[in-house]
Amino acid sequence: MYKVMIDPGHGGKDKSNIGPTGFVEADGVLDISLKLRDELLATGAFEVRLTRETDTYLGVRERGMMAAQWGADLFISEHTNATGLANNTSIRGTEVYSSVKRKDDALAAEMSKAIAQAIGTIDRGAKKRESTVNPGEDYYGVIDAAADGGVPHILLIENAFHDHREDEALLKDPAKRLAIAKAQADVICRFFGVSTEGDNNLNWKQKIVQEALDLGLITDKNWIDKADEMATIWFVCAVAINVYKKLKS
Repeated sequence: MYKVMIDPGHGGKDKSNIGPTGFVEADGVLDISLKLRDELLATGAFEVRLTRETDTYLGVRERGMMAAQWGADLFISEHTNATGLANNTSIRGTEVYSSVKRKDDALAAEMSKAIAQAIGTIDRGAKKRESTVNPGEDYYGVIDAAADGGVPHILLIENAFHDHREDEALLKDPAKRLAIAKAQADVICRFFGVSTEGDNNLNWKQKIVQEALDLGLITDKNWIDKADEMATIWFVCAVAINVYKKLKS
């Protein structure tokens, strides 16, 4: 299985990036990251971890190091962009940064195009940013730490400009955030050669139940539709009894 580490940028004490009508970058990218996790898990081909799953703060280099220490095949740092202008009325769109130490330009370009098309904004394309202090190193500490740690593929995604009102409206829409996650997942699947056809109408929890059915550990197919429900004691006992009977036979 391929290992993907997703990093929802900012969070905790770092929540100052806010759009003109209230979009909070830290919260928005956490939602996108959780949705992307579920999309990838639904394929059955990925192990996925997040640097954070709640509103907590992590240092930028710590995030990249987490991906390296886990041995991630792909590290994605999720962000939304801003110009720093008092009133941004002209600059919008999606752009994706890759490491100056990696040859991920084509992947970054495909990712930027897919997201922009999915939500209806401008494709600003693939970018790299080199440190002006340390030539040959990445400007962004989160990318640099992951690259220094040996992560083979690294992307920092600026999904849209939260300081542009039209882009911010897209980012505030839960359906558009889901569209971003689906677009990202499709690109990741194509990059790793993972098929998105077949039983992907099942979510990752339902696929676990389906596998249990296939193995004969449970016998009631209706449990697939109950996959999101909390496990009850009778369910646990039923599985345990089936496992016991198989071991005894």
